[in-house]
Amino acid sequence: HEQRPHPAMIQANKGSVITSFHQQTLDIRQYELDYFLMVFDRMSSIASLLGSFASSAMFITIPKWVNPFVVACFLTFAGCAVGLNLIVILIASLSAMWGPGQALRGDDAKHMHTAIETLEAAQQIAMRYFVFGLFCYFGSSIMVTWVLFDVVQAIVITAILVTFLFALFRQSMVIRRAFITTLPFTTGLLRGNPVRSPDEIGQTGNGN
Repeated sequence: HEQRPHPAMIQANKGSVITSFHQQTLDIRQYELDYFLMVFDRMSSIASLLGSFASSAMFITIPKWVNPFVVACFLTFAGCAVGLNLIVILIASLSAMWGPGQALRGDDAKHMHTAIETLEAAQQIAMRYFVFGLFCYFGSSIMVTWVLFDVVQAIVITAILVTFLFALFRQSMVIRRAFITTLPFTTGLLRGNPVRSPDEIGQTGNGN
């Protein structure tokens, strides 16, 4: 007669397979965590650059003959650019600091899943602020030409900046269509409790 494997050996083999599976799952989740941290790092760097440019433009000497409406529009765009980019920097910095800490807490992978879901939501919010801040920066750059230059020069510079703005928008849409899809990220998130043994599942079923 063929000798059946001992139940303890079967359980040990199962534990080894589950451990290896969880290791691969956490490796995939680690790639997701690294991806979001990289996105926040790039976003905060660009936002700090744009915010510094917009804030420095607010301290220029404005001639007294400039239309107050033009000055108000310039200061509005510049202030919004500074504020929106500061929000991006704040979201990116706090997410990069607290996200990995949240992922390391707890005895299982639940906290890793929670951290990645939170980082993904924060990344989407930060991207919206970043896009609005970028357009406000272009708006302040356009309005500053009407503050410092005469009408002809301002019209020429405005036309150039608007052309580059449309080119930037078109190029961003091309890149977005090439890389961004409606499919979700490949994730290592597992539903349910894969550690439970068949005996426990059977006992639960009999109990019900």
